Amino acid sequence: MRAVVLLVVALWAGTAAAAAPITGVVERPLDPTGAVPGTVSVAYTLYPRRDLSQPLAGTVVAVEGGPGYPSRGSRASYLQLFGPLLDMRQLLLVDNRGTGRSGALRCPSLQSDPLLTPASVAACGAQLGERAPLYGTGPAADDLAAVLDALGITTPVDLYGDSYGSFFAQAFAGRHPAHLRSLLLDGAYAVIGADPWYGEATQQARTAFDLACARSPACAALPGASMDRIGALLDALRRTPVEGTAPDGDGNPQPVTADARGLAFVMLSNASGPVVYRELDAAARAWQDGDTAPLLRLVAENQTSSVSARGGARRFSAGLFAAVSCADYPQVYAMTEPRARRAVQAAQAVADKRRIDPWVYAPFTIDEFLSMPQDYSVVGLCIPWPVPSPAWPPAQPVPPGTRFTAAPVLVLSGEFDSLTPPAQGAQAAALFADARQVLVRNSFHVTALGDLDGCASSLVRRFVQTLAVGDTACADAVPPVRLLPRFARRAAELSPAAPAAGNEGTTADLQVAAAALFAAGDVLARWWVNFDGSGVGLRGGTFTWTGGERTRFTLDGLRWTDDVPVSGRIEWAGSGTVRAQLQVPGGWLDALWSEREAGATATIEGRIAGRRIAARMPAP
Repeated sequence: MRAVVLLVVALWAGTAAAAAPITGVVERPLDPTGAVPGTVSVAYTLYPRRDLSQPLAGTVVAVEGGPGYPSRGSRASYLQLFGPLLDMRQLLLVDNRGTGRSGALRCPSLQSDPLLTPASVAACGAQLGERAPLYGTGPAADDLAAVLDALGITTPVDLYGDSYGSFFAQAFAGRHPAHLRSLLLDGAYAVIGADPWYGEATQQARTAFDLACARSPACAALPGASMDRIGALLDALRRTPVEGTAPDGDGNPQPVTADARGLAFVMLSNASGPVVYRELDAAARAWQDGDTAPLLRLVAENQTSSVSARGGARRFSAGLFAAVSCADYPQVYAMTEPRARRAVQAAQAVADKRRIDPWVYAPFTIDEFLSMPQDYSVVGLCIPWPVPSPAWPPAQPVPPGTRFTAAPVLVLSGEFDSLTPPAQGAQAAALFADARQVLVRNSFHVTALGDLDGCASSLVRRFVQTLAVGDTACADAVPPVRLLPRFARRAAELSPAAPAAGNEGTTADLQVAAAALFAAGDVLARWWVNFDGSGVGLRGGTFTWTGGERTRFTLDGLRWTDDVPVSGRIEWAGSGTVRAQLQVPGGWLDALWSEREAGATATIEGRIAGRRIAARMPAP
């Protein structure tokens, strides 16, 4: 295969001696069997080692997830993760076929509404026709091998895959084991042998919400378990759904219905960060008190944070998501059967499951779980997809009887990951002779990218350097999720911040201080679900944020309670230190706390109505 150099971009590191990254394509047959004509240009970027005076120590390859995201679209995250190793190592990023610059699949029916429906999946399948099975993981893994050959990379590589990238990496390990020096799987699920019902997701959620509560003092002090309160909310929403309007992740008001389906979607799809764990228990208690705003906001935000198609197919290809899912994942029906027959098989499988294992998705019923969008409920996703060619048998990203690589394997799993739960990571690890799974405590889906605690990322780098896992004590030391003690409509409902030496503030002043800090904490939490740099408060007002070495937030009349508008600035340093300068009615407050310290305390100083405020409270 020939490599075509398309572009040489600016220096990617800060030293003049560093070589520029090389971007090119390798032309590949769309169908290696030749039955379907056409080619696909597989795009790559190679970041050479920074210190060209030193011998090349190896090549790291990183593969993004989805499926549907291009690996090169996450270049900043991969350069940050592997940057400390790149003086003597090179980094290769390849956009899988059907993503990014490698012929991104554009299915208008899916791209415009990526919360998949049977009609949109059927339209995409009809559009692809006989090409549908040619975008699976097997052909894409063979593309990566071809890129390595075209670039003359003959020394075995260290392959890191996150989320679906871990599935891809396992397929590569089965199809091209000689190319591997090591394998790193982050947020992993097994490439073969998975249960098509994926009951591990709800099993994980049931455990995780209770664990998160037990590790948060304010929640642990409440009577009963967190899932008892969430279960009571679920029972009530089954009887009487809650309807209203709430801001989505970008602050846009949306009509929202909080029902059993919406609650399932919130609990099971939003596994990449702490927001739902932080707030759902408190939102359930607020609902009991007649305050539906926190619950409706969680549902509205989840609708946007679960949409991946922002920026078009080159940023995320919903068509590629469907193509890979239907080519490679196990189903409860036979993909080799006509679509009408599959529908009958699916109905029978669901009926049998209701009879044999009705609470596989507890606390949700099977029907409630399957009512979620099909990219999360998955069971019916591929019923309308085209019948694959016999040359590309379904659910076989690796051939039957594959012997996987003997290279060492590191599997990282977030303890609270309900998208690819630790049980699925264990299934992936079991495929390899020399594999070690590390559970990263209090963590979510994909642990090494954007690693605020510096643990999983350090384990990845050490494994690449030494091929040994080493000491994993840091994985048990990640701080707990800081659960919100409660929601309040007025500051007077809050426990006041605790007075410190020199405080002149009244109890009401210290309740205003608490409301202001909870407003600041609410803005920091919204960062996880906000995409466009601006949002709104729970009960009014706005905020904006900008990234960089430090993330800076500007608040304008933001209301977490109805009666305390908060303006000012917040700065979040990479170390997790937060500094807030806040204006409140009648005065101002300066606050300091740590986001990444277990049991952190916020210190508060300022003046309200001329009275000096000196106080402390648990970090919001």
